[in-house]
Amino acid sequence: MKKLMQCTVLIACAGAACVQAAENNGWNYNIGAMYEIENVEGQGEDKDGLYEPSVYFNASYGDWSIALTMYQEGSADYSDLSRGTYFNRPEIDIRYQIVDNDDWSLGFTGGMRNYGYHFKNDDGSSNGTANTQRYKFQPDWNVKINPDWSFSGWLAYYRFDNDLDQTGYSDSRVETETGFSWRINETVTLRTNYYLERGFNSDSDKNNGEFSTQEMRIYLPIALGNTTLTPYTRLGLDRWTNWDWSEDIDTENHDYNRLGLLYAYDFRNGLSMTLEYAFEWENHDEGDNDKFHYAGIGVNYAF
Repeated sequence: MKKLMQCTVLIACAGAACVQAAENNGWNYNIGAMYEIENVEGQGEDKDGLYEPSVYFNASYGDWSIALTMYQEGSADYSDLSRGTYFNRPEIDIRYQIVDNDDWSLGFTGGMRNYGYHFKNDDGSSNGTANTQRYKFQPDWNVKINPDWSFSGWLAYYRFDNDLDQTGYSDSRVETETGFSWRINETVTLRTNYYLERGFNSDSDKNNGEFSTQEMRIYLPIALGNTTLTPYTRLGLDRWTNWDWSEDIDTENHDYNRLGLLYAYDFRNGLSMTLEYAFEWENHDEGDNDKFHYAGIGVNYAF
Protein backbone atom coordinates (compact mmCIF):
# COMPACT_ATOMS: atom_id res chain seq x y z
CA MET A 1 0.00 0.00 0.00
CA LYS A 2 2.98 2.36 0.00
CA LYS A 3 1.90 3.95 -3.31
CA LEU A 4 -1.80 4.15 -2.44
CA MET A 5 -1.76 7.86 -1.57
CA GLN A 6 0.06 8.84 -4.78
CA CYS A 7 -2.24 6.73 -6.96
CA THR A 8 -5.32 8.11 -5.25
CA VAL A 9 -4.16 11.70 -5.73
CA LEU A 10 -3.25 11.06 -9.37
CA ILE A 11 -6.64 9.61 -10.23
CA ALA A 12 -8.50 12.30 -8.27
CA CYS A 13 -6.56 15.11 -9.95
CA ALA A 14 -7.33 13.75 -13.40
CA GLY A 15 -10.99 13.22 -12.56
CA ALA A 16 -12.57 15.77 -14.90
CA ALA A 17 -12.58 13.39 -17.84
CA CYS A 18 -13.96 10.60 -15.67
CA VAL A 19 -16.80 12.77 -14.37
CA GLN A 20 -17.84 13.62 -17.90
CA ALA A 21 -17.74 9.94 -18.88
CA ALA A 22 -19.78 8.97 -15.84
CA GLU A 23 -22.47 11.48 -16.78
CA ASN A 24 -22.69 9.68 -20.11
CA ASN A 25 -22.91 6.29 -18.33
CA GLY A 26 -19.80 5.18 -20.17
CA TRP A 27 -16.50 3.60 -19.31
CA ASN A 28 -13.89 5.55 -17.30
CA TYR A 29 -10.20 4.76 -17.77
CA ASN A 30 -6.93 5.68 -16.06
CA ILE A 31 -3.49 4.72 -17.29
CA GLY A 32 -0.27 5.71 -15.59
CA ALA A 33 3.18 4.92 -14.28
CA MET A 34 5.16 5.48 -11.10
CA TYR A 35 8.83 5.37 -10.20
CA GLU A 36 9.88 5.13 -6.56
CA ILE A 37 13.31 5.20 -4.91
CA GLU A 38 14.13 4.31 -1.30
CA ASN A 39 17.50 4.61 0.39
CA VAL A 40 18.65 3.98 3.95
CA GLU A 41 21.73 5.77 5.20
CA GLY A 42 23.98 4.08 7.72
CA GLN A 43 24.69 0.43 8.23
CA GLY A 44 21.31 -1.21 7.52
CA GLU A 45 21.38 -4.39 5.43
CA ASP A 46 19.46 -2.59 2.67
CA LYS A 47 21.65 0.51 2.74
CA ASP A 48 22.18 0.27 -1.03
CA GLY A 49 18.54 1.05 -1.57
CA LEU A 50 15.54 -0.02 -3.56
CA TYR A 51 13.83 1.32 -6.65
CA GLU A 52 10.50 0.13 -7.99
CA PRO A 53 8.94 1.19 -11.27
CA SER A 54 5.31 0.27 -11.93
CA VAL A 55 2.69 0.77 -14.61
CA TYR A 56 -1.07 0.50 -14.16
CA PHE A 57 -4.40 0.56 -15.97
CA ASN A 58 -7.78 1.12 -14.28
CA ALA A 59 -11.23 0.85 -15.85
CA SER A 60 -14.65 1.42 -14.28
CA TYR A 61 -18.24 1.12 -15.42
CA GLY A 62 -21.10 1.87 -13.08
CA ASP A 63 -20.43 0.29 -9.70
CA TRP A 64 -17.63 -1.98 -10.97
CA SER A 65 -13.94 -1.22 -11.47
CA ILE A 66 -10.85 -3.22 -12.32
CA ALA A 67 -7.22 -2.28 -11.69
CA LEU A 68 -4.22 -3.92 -13.36
CA THR A 69 -0.70 -3.12 -12.12
CA MET A 70 2.74 -4.48 -13.03
CA TYR A 71 5.65 -4.00 -10.61
CA GLN A 72 9.31 -4.74 -11.07
CA GLU A 73 11.14 -7.10 -8.76
CA GLY A 74 12.92 -6.38 -5.54
CA SER A 75 15.81 -4.40 -4.16
CA ALA A 76 18.94 -2.97 -5.75
CA ASP A 77 22.63 -2.97 -4.89
CA TYR A 78 23.79 0.17 -6.66
CA SER A 79 27.46 -0.72 -6.14
CA ASP A 80 27.44 -3.80 -8.39
CA LEU A 81 24.17 -3.37 -10.33
CA SER A 82 23.00 -6.79 -9.11
CA ARG A 83 19.29 -5.96 -9.23
CA GLY A 84 17.27 -7.93 -11.75
CA THR A 85 15.20 -6.26 -14.46
CA TYR A 86 12.19 -8.55 -14.16
CA PHE A 87 8.71 -7.04 -14.40
CA ASN A 88 7.33 -10.11 -12.64
CA ARG A 89 4.97 -8.77 -9.96
CA PRO A 90 1.53 -8.40 -11.55
CA GLU A 91 -1.53 -7.42 -9.50
CA ILE A 92 -5.23 -7.44 -10.35
CA ASP A 93 -7.98 -5.90 -8.21
CA ILE A 94 -11.74 -5.90 -8.81
CA ARG A 95 -13.90 -3.50 -6.80
CA TYR A 96 -17.67 -3.22 -6.37
CA GLN A 97 -19.36 -0.07 -5.02
CA ILE A 98 -22.01 -1.54 -2.70
CA VAL A 99 -23.48 1.76 -1.44
CA ASP A 100 -22.90 5.33 -2.62
CA ASN A 101 -25.15 8.19 -1.52
CA ASP A 102 -24.88 11.64 0.07
CA ASP A 103 -24.54 10.22 3.59
CA TRP A 104 -22.18 7.27 3.23
CA SER A 105 -20.47 4.89 0.85
CA LEU A 106 -19.21 1.32 1.06
CA GLY A 107 -17.10 -0.66 -1.39
CA PHE A 108 -15.38 -4.03 -1.52
CA THR A 109 -12.21 -5.04 -3.35
CA GLY A 110 -10.83 -8.50 -4.06
CA GLY A 111 -7.52 -9.10 -5.74
CA MET A 112 -4.33 -11.10 -6.25
CA ARG A 113 -0.67 -10.10 -6.54
CA ASN A 114 2.29 -12.29 -7.46
CA TYR A 115 5.65 -11.63 -5.77
CA GLY A 116 8.41 -12.93 -8.06
CA TYR A 117 12.03 -13.29 -6.97
CA HIS A 118 15.23 -14.22 -8.81
CA PHE A 119 17.87 -15.13 -6.22
CA LYS A 120 21.61 -14.80 -6.84
CA ASN A 121 24.75 -16.15 -5.21
CA ASP A 122 27.52 -13.87 -3.97
CA ASP A 123 29.32 -14.29 -7.29
CA GLY A 124 26.24 -13.19 -9.22
CA SER A 125 25.25 -16.63 -10.50
CA SER A 126 21.64 -17.74 -10.46
CA ASN A 127 20.36 -19.37 -7.28
CA GLY A 128 16.76 -20.15 -8.14
CA THR A 129 13.44 -18.33 -8.14
CA ALA A 130 10.37 -18.00 -5.94
CA ASN A 131 6.79 -16.94 -6.58
CA THR A 132 4.47 -16.05 -3.71
CA GLN A 133 0.81 -15.21 -4.31
CA ARG A 134 -1.02 -12.66 -2.16
CA TYR A 135 -4.83 -12.69 -2.10
CA LYS A 136 -6.61 -9.53 -0.91
CA PHE A 137 -10.06 -8.94 0.61
CA GLN A 138 -10.72 -5.27 1.38
CA PRO A 139 -13.79 -3.21 2.32
CA ASP A 140 -13.58 0.60 2.21
CA TRP A 141 -15.98 3.20 3.57
CA ASN A 142 -16.75 6.90 3.94
CA VAL A 143 -19.32 8.35 6.35
CA LYS A 144 -20.29 12.01 6.02
CA ILE A 145 -20.88 13.36 9.52
CA ASN A 146 -21.68 16.91 8.38
CA PRO A 147 -20.54 19.17 5.50
CA ASP A 148 -17.09 19.60 7.08
CA TRP A 149 -16.44 16.28 8.85
CA SER A 150 -16.23 12.72 7.56
CA PHE A 151 -14.96 9.33 8.70
CA SER A 152 -13.33 7.09 6.10
CA GLY A 153 -10.88 4.26 5.68
CA TRP A 154 -10.17 0.75 4.44
CA LEU A 155 -9.33 -2.63 5.98
CA ALA A 156 -7.47 -5.33 4.06
CA TYR A 157 -6.84 -8.99 4.85
CA TYR A 158 -4.08 -10.67 2.83
CA ARG A 159 -3.38 -14.37 2.48
CA PHE A 160 0.06 -15.47 1.22
CA ASP A 161 0.70 -18.85 -0.42
CA ASN A 162 3.73 -20.69 -1.90
CA ASP A 163 7.48 -20.35 -1.29
CA LEU A 164 7.04 -18.62 2.07
CA ASP A 165 10.23 -20.16 3.49
CA GLN A 166 12.19 -18.68 0.58
CA THR A 167 10.59 -15.23 0.59
CA GLY A 168 10.36 -14.96 4.40
CA TYR A 169 6.70 -13.92 4.41
CA SER A 170 4.15 -14.92 7.02
CA ASP A 171 1.02 -16.57 5.64
CA SER A 172 -1.44 -13.85 6.78
CA ARG A 173 -1.51 -10.08 7.07
CA VAL A 174 -3.98 -7.33 7.98
CA GLU A 175 -3.57 -3.67 7.01
CA THR A 176 -5.84 -0.72 7.68
CA GLU A 177 -5.84 3.07 7.60
CA THR A 178 -8.87 4.91 8.95
CA GLY A 179 -9.69 8.24 10.54
CA PHE A 180 -11.39 11.60 10.36
CA SER A 181 -11.22 14.42 7.81
CA TRP A 182 -11.95 18.04 8.71
CA ARG A 183 -12.58 20.52 5.89
CA ILE A 184 -11.24 23.70 7.45
CA ASN A 185 -12.12 25.84 4.42
CA GLU A 186 -12.24 25.55 0.63
CA THR A 187 -8.44 25.42 0.52
CA VAL A 188 -7.30 23.35 3.51
CA THR A 189 -8.35 19.96 4.86
CA LEU A 190 -6.92 18.09 7.86
CA ARG A 191 -6.92 14.28 7.83
CA THR A 192 -5.87 12.30 10.91
CA ASN A 193 -5.67 8.53 10.48
CA TYR A 194 -4.67 5.47 12.47
CA TYR A 195 -2.58 2.95 10.51
CA LEU A 196 -1.92 -0.71 11.33
CA GLU A 197 -0.07 -3.42 9.42
CA ARG A 198 0.37 -6.81 11.09
CA GLY A 199 1.93 -9.94 9.62
CA PHE A 200 1.18 -13.22 11.38
CA ASN A 201 0.92 -16.97 10.83
CA SER A 202 -2.25 -19.02 11.09
CA ASP A 203 -0.19 -21.97 12.41
CA SER A 204 0.84 -21.43 16.03
CA ASP A 205 4.15 -23.28 15.57
CA LYS A 206 5.43 -20.80 12.97
CA ASN A 207 6.81 -17.30 13.43
CA ASN A 208 8.54 -16.57 10.14
CA GLY A 209 8.08 -13.07 8.80
CA GLU A 210 5.86 -11.79 11.60
CA PHE A 211 5.80 -8.04 12.31
CA SER A 212 3.61 -5.20 13.54
CA THR A 213 3.48 -1.51 12.64
CA GLN A 214 1.16 1.07 14.23
CA GLU A 215 1.27 4.75 13.28
CA MET A 216 -0.65 7.98 13.38
CA ARG A 217 -0.72 9.46 9.87
CA ILE A 218 -1.62 13.12 9.55
CA TYR A 219 -2.19 14.84 6.18
CA LEU A 220 -2.84 18.50 5.37
CA PRO A 221 -3.96 18.82 1.72
CA ILE A 222 -3.80 22.42 0.48
CA ALA A 223 -5.68 23.05 -2.79
CA LEU A 224 -4.25 25.94 -4.83
CA GLY A 225 -5.97 25.97 -8.22
CA ASN A 226 -4.42 23.24 -10.37
CA THR A 227 -1.94 22.42 -7.61
CA THR A 228 -2.43 20.41 -4.43
CA LEU A 229 0.30 20.37 -1.79
CA THR A 230 0.03 17.72 0.92
CA PRO A 231 2.53 17.91 3.78
CA TYR A 232 2.19 14.85 5.98
CA THR A 233 3.75 13.02 8.90
CA ARG A 234 3.85 9.47 10.20
CA LEU A 235 4.30 9.17 13.96
CA GLY A 236 5.34 5.72 15.14
CA LEU A 237 3.22 4.22 17.92
CA ASP A 238 4.61 0.68 18.01
CA ARG A 239 6.75 -1.39 15.65
CA TRP A 240 8.48 -4.75 15.92
CA THR A 241 9.79 -7.38 13.51
CA ASN A 242 11.35 -10.83 13.49
CA TRP A 243 12.47 -11.09 9.87
CA ASP A 244 15.66 -12.83 11.05
CA TRP A 245 13.67 -15.56 12.84
CA SER A 246 15.98 -18.30 11.47
CA GLU A 247 18.91 -16.84 13.43
CA ASP A 248 17.18 -15.08 16.32
CA ILE A 249 13.64 -15.92 17.45
CA ASP A 250 13.37 -12.75 19.55
CA THR A 251 11.56 -9.78 18.04
CA GLU A 252 13.27 -6.44 17.47
CA ASN A 253 11.62 -3.14 18.38
CA HIS A 254 11.83 -0.02 16.20
CA ASP A 255 10.81 3.62 16.38
CA TYR A 256 10.07 5.31 13.02
CA ASN A 257 8.88 8.88 12.40
CA ARG A 258 8.47 10.46 8.95
CA LEU A 259 7.96 13.89 7.40
CA GLY A 260 6.94 14.13 3.75
CA LEU A 261 5.50 16.36 1.05
CA LEU A 262 3.35 15.30 -1.89
CA TYR A 263 2.96 17.72 -4.82
CA ALA A 264 0.17 17.08 -7.33
CA TYR A 265 -0.64 19.05 -10.48
CA ASP A 266 -3.77 18.69 -12.60
CA PHE A 267 -3.37 19.84 -16.21
CA ARG A 268 -7.20 19.88 -16.56
CA ASN A 269 -7.09 17.84 -19.75
CA GLY A 270 -7.14 14.37 -18.16
CA LEU A 271 -3.42 14.46 -17.41
CA SER A 272 -1.99 14.79 -13.90
CA MET A 273 1.33 14.21 -12.17
CA THR A 274 2.75 13.87 -8.65
CA LEU A 275 6.12 14.35 -6.99
CA GLU A 276 6.81 13.13 -3.46
CA TYR A 277 9.70 13.22 -1.00
CA ALA A 278 9.90 11.94 2.57
CA PHE A 279 12.56 11.74 5.26
CA GLU A 280 12.32 9.25 8.11
CA TRP A 281 14.22 8.71 11.38
CA GLU A 282 14.60 5.01 12.17
CA ASN A 283 15.72 3.88 15.63
CA HIS A 284 16.36 0.16 16.26
CA ASP A 285 16.95 -1.92 19.36
CA GLU A 286 19.64 -3.84 17.49
CA GLY A 287 22.31 -2.29 15.29
CA ASP A 288 22.74 1.32 14.29
CA ASN A 289 19.96 3.84 13.85
CA ASP A 290 19.18 4.89 10.29
CA LYS A 291 18.01 7.81 8.21
CA PHE A 292 15.62 6.91 5.42
CA HIS A 293 14.86 8.79 2.18
CA TYR A 294 11.92 8.18 -0.14
CA ALA A 295 11.23 9.85 -3.49
CA GLY A 296 8.56 9.13 -6.07
CA ILE A 297 7.20 10.49 -9.32
CA GLY A 298 3.93 9.54 -10.99
CA VAL A 299 1.91 10.42 -14.06
CA ASN A 300 -1.72 9.58 -14.83
CA TYR A 301 -4.05 10.08 -17.79
CA ALA A 302 -7.82 9.78 -17.40
CA PHE A 303 -10.07 9.29 -20.41
